[in-house]
Amino acid sequence: MSEFRTTPLERGGVLVEWGDFHLQVGAYPETIKDTMARDPGVPQLYLLPDQLFDVPLGVSVAELEFPLYYNYYIRGQKLRFVCRRSQLRPVVQVLKEALFGPPRLDLESEYPQGARSFGFPDLPAEMYRYKLKDGKPVRLRDMAEPVLFNEQGQVEVDGVNIWAMGDNRFRLARDGVSHLVIFNPVEPPPVRPDAVNRYQPVDFGVTVLGAGHGFDAETLTSGFIVWLNGRGVLVDPPVHSTEWLRRNGIDARLIADIVLTHCHADHDSGTLQKILEEGRIRLHTTPTVMESFIRKYRAVTGLSADKFGRLFDFHPVMVGQPINIAGGQFLFRYNLHPIPTLGFVVRFQGRRFAYSCDTLYDPKTIREWADDGILSPSRKEDLLNFDWEADLILHEAGIPPIHTPLDVLAELPDVVKKRLYVTHVSPSSVPPETGLRVAPTGLENTIKLFVDPPDVSLAHQMLDVLVHTDLFRSLPIEKSLDFLRIARPKTFQAREQIIRKGDLGECFYVVQSGEAEVIRDGTVVKVLGRYDYFGEMAIVLDQPRYADVVARSRVEVIMIDRLDFLQFIANTEIPSLLRQVARNKMTDAWPVMSANRHFRPLTTFQKTQLLAILQTRQFAEGEALYRIGGLPLQLFLIADGEVLLRDEHKRKLKVGRGTLLGRIPEEGQMVTHRVEAVAASPSVRVFQASLKQLARFFQSNPGTFIRIQRAIRESPFGTTQ
Repeated sequence: MSEFRTTPLERGGVLVEWGDFHLQVGAYPETIKDTMARDPGVPQLYLLPDQLFDVPLGVSVAELEFPLYYNYYIRGQKLRFVCRRSQLRPVVQVLKEALFGPPRLDLESEYPQGARSFGFPDLPAEMYRYKLKDGKPVRLRDMAEPVLFNEQGQVEVDGVNIWAMGDNRFRLARDGVSHLVIFNPVEPPPVRPDAVNRYQPVDFGVTVLGAGHGFDAETLTSGFIVWLNGRGVLVDPPVHSTEWLRRNGIDARLIADIVLTHCHADHDSGTLQKILEEGRIRLHTTPTVMESFIRKYRAVTGLSADKFGRLFDFHPVMVGQPINIAGGQFLFRYNLHPIPTLGFVVRFQGRRFAYSCDTLYDPKTIREWADDGILSPSRKEDLLNFDWEADLILHEAGIPPIHTPLDVLAELPDVVKKRLYVTHVSPSSVPPETGLRVAPTGLENTIKLFVDPPDVSLAHQMLDVLVHTDLFRSLPIEKSLDFLRIARPKTFQAREQIIRKGDLGECFYVVQSGEAEVIRDGTVVKVLGRYDYFGEMAIVLDQPRYADVVARSRVEVIMIDRLDFLQFIANTEIPSLLRQVARNKMTDAWPVMSANRHFRPLTTFQKTQLLAILQTRQFAEGEALYRIGGLPLQLFLIADGEVLLRDEHKRKLKVGRGTLLGRIPEEGQMVTHRVEAVAASPSVRVFQASLKQLARFFQSNPGTFIRIQRAIRESPFGTTQ
């Protein structure tokens, strides 16, 4: 009898091997890199789990694009996938978007002079050329075949019967023998403490996170950060890039911008994850690429267009017209690729960085396509005139006609190769004799372009601090004039004392650059970096300083005297928020938040935001937190004791510490509680926050909102832990 074996894959999913039957359950991004290195290799057959999107992790679990490429182009066979009928349309939508691009194109509005603009492409003709195989257009049905469960949740494939049992459990049976297979979603990466050493960004440079491609198991897929005057622009973030940033001591507040070049899985699968993980992101791309991104990820998330659009701030870019992103001038153009894809050049302080992104740069092929009438003369010229004179060049290479042949880059002059790094390649595929270098990855290998620091006025620097200090986020714009009047800069040298424990609070501080240590009883309890503030508690609470603060390096701060600070925040919500933070810091709010899986991954910055709105409340045994039919006005986080939940059918559930309960209605929706919650211990202590107060936090942290709302909605009792 054939051996039955299940193997959890490192990047997610389960590999099932039963004699000659091979199946992968769940397809997380890049799991193909797990199976390529195994025998018998990449499966042809995939089984999709109950949900197509892993909300806690922020990624698709139906990422079939690269398994399809492998099966169709390398093995010459169709990819097959087993799914429910309700899942078929979303999966087909994603595959069509990735393989063939948008069904309709309207590029004229993306160019400054419409179709008369230099280099204006006939993208439909270019994309059609890529679809041809043996002179005929390839269709999705030639590349993939769905296998659907029937209404009873059963299907037979390759002689094996599969039953969908619910809760991501599947029973496989043949020849009178059956086995249960359970799909377990990937656990989010463990929460790491903030790195002790904060990264100090360069004025202009590039940190490469990954320089590989979707089929290289040894490397991270291509993605990088462009540093501009101390702020970062993340380009096509790889999966788990937020964890990478945190591990390397990069404050997420330094990176509020993402550039999305195109919607192939090795470039966009980490983008939505980054959007959902921390803070609010500005997403820069063309409307064409943006609409593809929305169609793909609305399909797998099930979010409405309105809710999906509110996850981030979309900043459309024009092609062929410079646009300012984080202080740099970006100039975009469409590449030669099977779907709409952007490359760009960045100018900053007189120097240039050119990024090809995925493209076919092959002068011979480009001229042939022009001779065939696919490329106009100006489009041909635009594609041929890549900026080889830029001070730094990242250029991709790979298998034509989708990518640039390596030998084309190898023929470039040595003077160009000295400024060129190759991406989207396996290091083993770049022979030393070519004179080409693979882009070095990691923070320690940041490629620096030396520039004169921008001439930024003191007022500009102070306003930058004001805008990025969360404490002042709710202040009206007219307060900025008061801030400029009362704030002043000061510099402390390394190891210089800034605040001494026990002293009166005479000043409020915000770090502008450098690092400082908060020291309590001889132990460093926190490292402060750019935009972190301190000294406010002693002023607002009128108490002595509770810790020492010492400059860890040369530190530039913006400081405000005590009376000026109190006057500045008078008649605002800031004093009450600070008092609330102080009260909650004296309780166990922090460990209680850490007991909940949705709050546990939050950064120190995000948890401090919550401390400002959580209120402590006690309930006696038998007292109701809320009743069936009542309006949902708060969320409750249990700190001590147990709460009994009872629904309309008298079903019961007891929950305890770390459980979040309540209900979050959709915007504009009138709903009532479907469950009652009653204290089931002699004394129950909770932290509560009104939905009105939480709205601002959720607006700044849309990923947390989506996770909590969906978890509560899907729970029969409206809870999540």
